[in-house]
Amino acid sequence: MNIEDNIITAEAGKIFRRKIDGMLFGEEIYLGLTYYLNGVKLETPIQEKPDDFEEIDIEIETEEIN
Repeated sequence: MNIEDNIITAEAGKIFRRKIDGMLFGEEIYLGLTYYLNGVKLETPIQEKPDDFEEIDIEIETEEIN
């Protein structure tokens, strides 16, 4: 994981998953305030931190074209 200002970037072939609810994100996240968890609006937004996310491997399925 690379951290620069409020942007975190995953290693090649990985994406991010938020630990608290398992929501999947892409290869890059701009950290900010979270207003919803599991589709439920929070009374008080929470500030996201790099430790709130984990990198997971992605598998890409491709279809061979003849």
